[in-house]
Amino acid sequence: MKLLCVDSEPVYREIISLCAEKENVTVTSVSSYEDAVQAFIDYAPDMVTLDVVVKGGSGFDLVKTLKALSGNRFIPMIFLSSQATDTVMDKCFKSGADDFIPKPFNEVLFNIRLKTHMRHVELMKEMYRKNKALTYYQTMIEREHEMAHHVLDHIQTRSENNSEHVVITRLSAASFNGDLALVKTRSDGARLIFVGDFTGHGLPASIGALPVMHAFFDAVDDLLDVNELAGQMNRILFSILPDYMFCAGYLILMTPNGDILYWGGGMPNALIRRACGAIDYLRSNHMPLGILPAYEFEGDLQSNKLNVDDTLVIVSDGVLELKNCHDEMLGDDQVEKLISSSYSEKSLILAQKMTEKKLTEYRGESVQLDDITLVALRNERLQQ
Repeated sequence: MKLLCVDSEPVYREIISLCAEKENVTVTSVSSYEDAVQAFIDYAPDMVTLDVVVKGGSGFDLVKTLKALSGNRFIPMIFLSSQATDTVMDKCFKSGADDFIPKPFNEVLFNIRLKTHMRHVELMKEMYRKNKALTYYQTMIEREHEMAHHVLDHIQTRSENNSEHVVITRLSAASFNGDLALVKTRSDGARLIFVGDFTGHGLPASIGALPVMHAFFDAVDDLLDVNELAGQMNRILFSILPDYMFCAGYLILMTPNGDILYWGGGMPNALIRRACGAIDYLRSNHMPLGILPAYEFEGDLQSNKLNVDDTLVIVSDGVLELKNCHDEMLGDDQVEKLISSSYSEKSLILAQKMTEKKLTEYRGESVQLDDITLVALRNERLQQ
C-alpha cells in the first residue's frame, strides 16, 4: 500500500510517515502543489493526505486535479488541516475529499482512519479484479455463443425454407433455442420432419442439437427408415446427454400423397386440422429420446394421413405453457381453438403469421419462459 503525503510543514510529513510506516504503508512526501501532481503521476499512490494550504496552489484545487488524474481508480483523499471550521470542511468534501482530520491530530485516531481507508482501497481493488475477470469471461462466453450460433445456423440452412407447403416458427426464450425443427424432402419425394424439444432452453439445451441434425440429414440422403433413425438419435443422445437432460420429439415421414408414418416421444399431441374443421391428432406415446438405453428403446411407428386441405401443426410445450400477464397458461383447449381458426386460412404462410400474432398478443408483457416452436405442413397436392 502506498501513501502520498502533501504538507508544507516538515514535522507533519515526518509524523504522517512514521504512523503510516507502522502499518506497513510506503510513504512519499512532498511540500508543493506542482511536486504533488508529479509525484501522483510517477508514484501512483493508493491514498493521499494533504492540507488545505499547499505551496503553489490550493488544497481544494489539488484534490480536483488528483481525482481527475486517478481515472477509474479509487484513491482516498484525506485532508489534515488546522482550519477545521464547518465552512472549510464543507469545501473540502465538495472538492472531492473522502475524509477530514483536524490538526493537531491524535496518532491513534489517525491510525484508525488510515486502516479504515486501507480496507476500502483493498475492497475496491478486489472489486476491480473481479470485474475484470467477469468482463473477460463474459467476452469469452459471447465468442463461444457466436461460434455455436454460426455452426447451428449453418447446419439448419439445409432445412427447407418456408413455403405454402411447410412453415417453421422458432421463438427463443434465451439467446439459444433448445428446440429443433428440421424439414427435408428426400430423393423419393417423401418429406422427413423432425421437431425436437430439449430439456430447458438456452445453450445447455442446444448441446445435443448438432449430432441430431447430422443424423437427420444423413438419414435424408440414405433414405433411412423412420424407426431406424429414431433408434439412432436415441443412442446418440443417450451417450452424450447428462442424466437430467433428454429430447422430446416427433420424427415424421410424409409421402407425396399425404400418408404419414411417425414416431413420437414426450411431445404434446400434434394436431391435424381437417378440411371440414374437425381436429385429429398425432399422439406421442413413447419416452423422449436420450432416456432409455438401446435395448429398452421402443421404435414402433404409428400412421395417419394428411388429405387435401388438411393441415398438420406440431407445437412444442412452450406453446401450451405460454403465460399471459395474469400468469394463466394457454393450455391445450385454447391451442386447439387457435389452430382450428387460424389454419382455416388458405395461405399457410398467412395462417402461421396469424398464429404468431395471437400468441404474442396472449403473452402481452409477460416473460416468455420456454422456447416456442410451431411447424405447419400441407400436402403439396394443394398447390398442383
